[in-house]
Amino acid sequence: MLPLREARRRAGLTQAEVGRRDGKPQSVISRWERGEVEPSLQTLRELARACGLELTLGLANYDDSYDAYIREYLRLSPAERVDRAVGRAQVYRAMRSRLESARRG
Repeated sequence: MLPLREARRRAGLTQAEVGRRDGKPQSVISRWERGEVEPSLQTLRELARACGLELTLGLANYDDSYDAYIREYLRLSPAERVDRAVGRAQVYRAMRSRLESARRG
């Protein structure tokens, strides 16, 4: 489970250290991180606290405005995705360069 791994890494802790802090075996922490088993929301909150973090939840309006864009990218091969990213990076660099030039003179 990515939130747990992220929390642990942010805290600079090993799986064993998180387990000791929360009273869980390292093997259980590992299974949760790999997604073999999903901890309850309450357990996830406790694990976040063991890492010195607080897990908060919020509600937001559903936004599907990016769905078509995401589907388009998922149809591309990894090489095509990289090519597009490189092209965009070049455009952004050129834009930044023009902005910096405009600010200077």
